[in-house]
Amino acid sequence: MSQHAPLRPRRWLFGSAALATALVVGLTAQTSPATAQGGPDDLRSWERALQREVDADSAARMSEAMSTYPGRVGTEGAERRANYSVDELTKWGLNARLESYSVYASVPQHIAVTMTGPQRRELEVKEPPYPWHENFEDVVVGYNAYSPAGQATSDVVYVNYGLPDDYARLAEMGVDVRGKIVLARYGQSFRGVKSKVAEEHGAAGVILYSDPADDGFTRGEVYPNGPWRNADGIQRGSVQYIFQYPGDPLTPGRPSTQDTPRLDPSDAENMTSVPTTPISYGQAQHLLAALQGPEAPAEWQGGLDLTYRVGPGPTRVDLDLDIDYRQIPVNDVIVEIPGSKHPEQKVVLGAHYDSWTYGTKDDVSGWTTLMEAARALAELRDRGWQPERTIVLAGWDGEEYGLLGATEWVEQHRADLLENALVYLNMDGAGGGKNFSAGSVPALDAVLADIAKDVRDPEHGTLYRNWQQASGEQDPVPDRLGSGSDYTPFLDHLGIASAEFGTSTPSGEYHSAYDDLRMMREFLDPGYRYHEASAAYAGTFALRMAGSDIALMLYSDYATAVEGHLRDLDEKQADGQVVDLSPAYAAAREWHAAAKRLESEAHGVRGERADAINDALIAQERALTQQEGLPGRDWYKHMVYAPGLYTGYAVQPLSAIDDAITGDDPATAEKYRDLLVDSLHKATEAARGAVR
Repeated sequence: MSQHAPLRPRRWLFGSAALATALVVGLTAQTSPATAQGGPDDLRSWERALQREVDADSAARMSEAMSTYPGRVGTEGAERRANYSVDELTKWGLNARLESYSVYASVPQHIAVTMTGPQRRELEVKEPPYPWHENFEDVVVGYNAYSPAGQATSDVVYVNYGLPDDYARLAEMGVDVRGKIVLARYGQSFRGVKSKVAEEHGAAGVILYSDPADDGFTRGEVYPNGPWRNADGIQRGSVQYIFQYPGDPLTPGRPSTQDTPRLDPSDAENMTSVPTTPISYGQAQHLLAALQGPEAPAEWQGGLDLTYRVGPGPTRVDLDLDIDYRQIPVNDVIVEIPGSKHPEQKVVLGAHYDSWTYGTKDDVSGWTTLMEAARALAELRDRGWQPERTIVLAGWDGEEYGLLGATEWVEQHRADLLENALVYLNMDGAGGGKNFSAGSVPALDAVLADIAKDVRDPEHGTLYRNWQQASGEQDPVPDRLGSGSDYTPFLDHLGIASAEFGTSTPSGEYHSAYDDLRMMREFLDPGYRYHEASAAYAGTFALRMAGSDIALMLYSDYATAVEGHLRDLDEKQADGQVVDLSPAYAAAREWHAAAKRLESEAHGVRGERADAINDALIAQERALTQQEGLPGRDWYKHMVYAPGLYTGYAVQPLSAIDDAITGDDPATAEKYRDLLVDSLHKATEAARGAVR
């Protein structure tokens, strides 16, 4: 699901980078050795063994096995992938199982978009196949999951990216969208936000398209001659309001198992009421070319060879969306490698295996990469390795519709995860390109960088050098996590320290029928070399996090990041203070001092003392959640990191306070400042409690 331009991180987010890396290296070096007879005798030796074991050809075979047919949730293709994965994992000696749910979801029956004025034209709603495409009849038409069924006929208004500022600009131009069908281009925010804003402004329907200025021919050669989106490519996607809550719309906060009470669909708060559907830019061109009315602002002009106008009319469209809603199966693939010393503690790694079409990039690449890491871990176990903590490897189903499988699994295993989960690593698009990037909570910045320095890159020497080049930074910093992928329930709902990484090549296949093997082999990752490198990275992360005596998390960096976020909010209210943030600054500094002292005592510690420190590390992330949750969306419990209501996937740090400042709402700002202070105090107490 996740695809958005990463925000360039603030320099203060990295905190004491050199000290943090030194501490992580020091802690890792002092981990207790593996005890296998005749095998490597320390953790780093096992890491090197894993990095030698992962194999590009093995990853390619799995990618090819899962990419010749579509894998959309609730279909035979998704079931086929799940069964294939379980069979492979079992063949390697791993105990793989399915954990299944029944989720309320949309199933398209017939999608029609007809231009009725000034001339009539039936628009194409599915790409044409190429000779190499197998099972193309199973590729779903272009449609948006969780759009309501409906029929609407009206004049068209072009709304640029369809975000609040765009509608404000239209109002200044005297253009009213009430009762109109709005045409919005993809980009700048999650598509569900575009439906939400259209709904707020009274639109009768939404048509989404990918403009060539964003990912089409203006960027380079298009498919099949290059990686960019051609005129036929349609970006499918969900418009579920995941910024309200992800997962089954009818069971928020509870797993969608047989005995769980369900809401009436009319009471679900994460589904739009405005019919929404996507088309290609080749089809959108007909609508845009016929539009009259004011000329669109210069920054709204796209890549098509025409003058973009906003309308309304005379372009007129009839939307006819026949979409059923029913319970569909969601099947997660779960593997556990038991820990020898702390089997109750869990290091969880996950990637989704479902896709909109073939999904060779999104996310067969991530799941293939994790499967290859699993194969290497199984080989190491046969040689005598065993982690100190339990490693959980998860293949999530239904991510594309709204993080379905991960959310229901987290909600089902809430009690165990709250007590025992150390960390979650997400792999959405890992392996599907050449440029490395990462995101995380600040406590994991240093270990992500440290591992990147240890993993070989086929073109840059190490993944860290790749990261430097891709980010343009000498000391690259992970982006902060908002939502849009399967880390969301772990971090935002339960407060489990989370990270993600991936590799990408600039391209335009996203969610189209052309996210396929040809795209991967020819343009994104020829030879599957970055699948191999990503598997090495994921496997090393699993080994290091599950095998280090002291968990490799630095909450002093986290406290520094919170201070930086507070400074951003004070800059925002520089012209008129809405809330006094000084108590939060003071609490963040106290937390920093306590976390720093705990980290200084962690060197070389083992036994019961190490257990107490690890408990304190787990408790600090949990402390950043509040049961009350965020205003109007109480599923989101994290007080520091969450997606914004209008940012889409992108993070909005200190979201509740930020929104209250924007809305000039002192009461809400003070309430959530105090909740933040309470969380910071609890994190401080957790750190102090483990200090002698």
